[in-house]
Amino acid sequence: MHDDYFDFVEQLYDTDQITAKPRALEGLRVLDLSHMIFGPTAARVLAQYGAEVIKVELPFTGDYWRSSTYWGKYWKHSNPLWNFINHSKYFVAIDVKEPRGREMILQLAEKSDVVIENFSPGTVEAWGIGYSTLSAKNPKIVYASCSTFGQYGPFRYFPGWDLLAQGASGMLSATGYEGTDQYFKIPDFYGDFCPGLYSAMMIVMGRNDRARKGKGQYMDICQAEILMRALPHFSYFKSMGEDIGRTGGHDPAMSPSGIFKAAQGAFVALAIASDAQFQGLCSAMEKPELGQDSRFSKALDRLKPENAAAIEQLVAQWVSGLAVDGLMSLAQTHGFPAAPVRDDLEISEERWRQERGNVVVFDDPMYGKLKLESTTVRLSATPARIQWLTRPLGYHNRYIFKSLLGLSEDRIRELEKARVVGYWDYRVGQRPPVYYDIENDPIFNYQDGNNG
Repeated sequence: MHDDYFDFVEQLYDTDQITAKPRALEGLRVLDLSHMIFGPTAARVLAQYGAEVIKVELPFTGDYWRSSTYWGKYWKHSNPLWNFINHSKYFVAIDVKEPRGREMILQLAEKSDVVIENFSPGTVEAWGIGYSTLSAKNPKIVYASCSTFGQYGPFRYFPGWDLLAQGASGMLSATGYEGTDQYFKIPDFYGDFCPGLYSAMMIVMGRNDRARKGKGQYMDICQAEILMRALPHFSYFKSMGEDIGRTGGHDPAMSPSGIFKAAQGAFVALAIASDAQFQGLCSAMEKPELGQDSRFSKALDRLKPENAAAIEQLVAQWVSGLAVDGLMSLAQTHGFPAAPVRDDLEISEERWRQERGNVVVFDDPMYGKLKLESTTVRLSATPARIQWLTRPLGYHNRYIFKSLLGLSEDRIRELEKARVVGYWDYRVGQRPPVYYDIENDPIFNYQDGNNG
């Protein structure tokens, strides 16, 4: 046992030591054939933890998400969210519909450990780069097909997005308030990001199995099915004969619980699980008599709908007169659970998140400083990190084509002339920042004798 556990842990995760440590997935090569958010998120997580991720896009068009930013808001000629989803990858542009382009993708797949795609089921198979083709050339490949409704079944041909996955999973039916006919979408592409994180975990499992057996496998990763795993309501209904129903901001397993409006327009989340926590809340409210009230003194009684409504009304009145900082101080003093409801700006500026390395200001040689989330889970010996932000369409062409495929400069120029491979047009989201000297960039011009 360490004398000072917290000092011991803080040293284990010292952010100043991250770059001196190896990463968990070093040596893993991932061919990222995906687009938009779901598949690219899985690939990005693997890249953060050390995998070499090569993202393939169509020349002169690229991934649609490069330019599809919120309300046309761009940052240094790029989509800010694109940098969040696709940092730390290598970017090449190859036309899969050209026979020579398809052959290049097959060659990259033969040299890769993992392939990720999230086109409509059957699309990559029709292009000649599906699992049946790649596994014949590389039996060790772990091939992940990410889709909304799965690779087989009656809905396989339906197009899918985040919102559709939320609906098909049952998630949307649990949102909103009882007695209304209004539902709400869980915002900011939760139906893409959550399954993307889950997919990365599944891919690592597939890689672990391959390490034991020496053979890869095909992974059918379905958004709607992943989201369903977070909603056990259907099993509750089957067993109990009743639906949990829509609970709004209330936790049906705890009372009082909810999202309460504090002073100055701020909000706080509060959830009381135990009788001891409730006694602490009563003490903070300076209403000890509530702790003796037969309606509220025991957790099971507080869960009865009429009692829950009564106590939560009293809590709402009390919270409304407090500033969030004052309430959090009372929560710490009296031992009841509460948390401020933060927005994205507050999260990005909170000092404790930066001290933990959860939010970092990354200084990129092309784009400069951008604040980003750093890592999903902290590993003491093999921490994740950001390598670089995203890069223009086709930026790593020469580096990948020469170092992995052994192509000569003349051969690359021939493929460029035939538009089998390519770069960006001048659309925002594809191009480098106008201030950046791309002509003298050593990676973009990798081993090109005509460019230094």
